[in-house]
Amino acid sequence: MTRLPVRLLLLAICLAAIGSAAYLTWSFEQHIRHDDSRARRFDALARAASVAVADLRAAQESYVAVGQGADFWFARVLAIRKDLDEKLIELKSLATAPEATIALDDAAGALQDFVQMDLRARDHVRSQQLALASDMVFGDGFDLTKKTGEAIERAVTAQSVARDAEAAATRRQQAQLLAGAGAVTVLGLLLLVPAGRRREPATAIAIPSAEEVAEPTLSDLRGFGVAAAKAPEPSGPAVNLASMASLCGDLAKVTDTMALPALMERAAGVLSASGIVLWIADPDGRELSPIVVHGYPPQLANRLGNLARDAENVTASAYRTGLLQTMKGDAISNGAVAAPLVSPAGCVGVMAAEMKDGGEQQEGLLAAATIIAAQIATLVGPPAVKVKAEAAS
Repeated sequence: MTRLPVRLLLLAICLAAIGSAAYLTWSFEQHIRHDDSRARRFDALARAASVAVADLRAAQESYVAVGQGADFWFARVLAIRKDLDEKLIELKSLATAPEATIALDDAAGALQDFVQMDLRARDHVRSQQLALASDMVFGDGFDLTKKTGEAIERAVTAQSVARDAEAAATRRQQAQLLAGAGAVTVLGLLLLVPAGRRREPATAIAIPSAEEVAEPTLSDLRGFGVAAAKAPEPSGPAVNLASMASLCGDLAKVTDTMALPALMERAAGVLSASGIVLWIADPDGRELSPIVVHGYPPQLANRLGNLARDAENVTASAYRTGLLQTMKGDAISNGAVAAPLVSPAGCVGVMAAEMKDGGEQQEGLLAAATIIAAQIATLVGPPAVKVKAEAAS
């Protein structure tokens, strides 16, 4: 590409791709921060609403307590109930998950039933029928406040599931955008590199010009013992495609989890990994549990325990984001790769591998880890996110 207008157009395209990627990345980050702020407000309101439900129950029970002024507690229950109504309305405005909205509607309905029951209980208290009032307060009142509190908890769970899924989707879109912009930019820069000059073939009677004498080519220098330097060969282990294909085929045939340890040993061979741990999420999606451990002493494997989803390591990060995570090794310790097990309903676990000889920096091995994790994900069920969504509905 030697024409100036074409080169300027390519440069403009590269700059536009970089600028668009930067703007959209900033927009994604703003969206994520806005969602985090909204989620913190939702959680704070939900906690306050749960406390208000407990206060409402305690205040109503004071109707029939000896030595208590009924009028004071009547006013107290009315004030708490109004405050709880406002909190439920604001929670519903902040909810983004349909399951959370349904749960908040259930909480509002239970609260309305409580209001009707409370009016009857007050009438019994005013007429000194404390036995009837006690039956309603400690029976219906307890059940309705419990129903309200449980509905609020369901809303919190549903909203948390939806928020995690949306954040993972946003991160995937962000990664795809950056990859596309990077590809366009690299292609444009390669096209901008000027092509080398073509030399006219020399004839037997041609006299070399001064430029040709001053700048001899490599073929001219070979007669003096000068040879071309060999390009450095890429370091690191290569992926055995035949072994990986055989492994994926055997994983697709698994019907019994007893076969997984042997398959993880083969996966370690394909990835040149010194050890592999297969982590699976619990039904609540709060922790990861090791179900298969290969390459480590039994006493170390028994001490692994569960891993919290918010832990600060590559395994928990891969589970939260649904993206491949790596940790670079050094002179003392090996590197690591954490490949998420992603199903149609979300991330259900992580395959963590300890890599030898800088394998965590080899694109071929990273791609192989992603392929093997995708195959393992088809064996794991039910997905943690799906279970949480069903529990919330």
